[in-house]
Amino acid sequence: MASPDLIVKVGDTQAWTLVASDMTSGTITLSDARVTFRLRRHEWHTDNLFVRDSGGTDSDYISLAAGGAVTITPTAADWADLSDATGIFVGEFEISDSSGYMLSKDVFIRVDEAIF
Repeated sequence: MASPDLIVKVGDTQAWTLVASDMTSGTITLSDARVTFRLRRHEWHTDNLFVRDSGGTDSDYISLAAGGAVTITPTAADWADLSDATGIFVGEFEISDSSGYMLSKDVFIRVDEAIF
């Protein structure tokens, strides 16, 4: 399995910032884009653990910035339904703009047990 793109602790509500780039590592302009992020247990799962959509669902918890930066803020409620919330999860990004351009990319997120 590939190395995780992001490592977090269970229950963490600190914002996650990832940068979208093209195949040449050039940044993707997100100024008129719609970005949807879905956290899933595995790549092939269709059940979303939580969703952030810059044009809809929980849009208060996703922001787009210059240079292709996407910031997603998990909430305590996002973790509430995850009784076994440690392990490797998949975050699926979909980016589309007014021209219909679409990019889909998965990121691997390792969730470690929280230290209380």
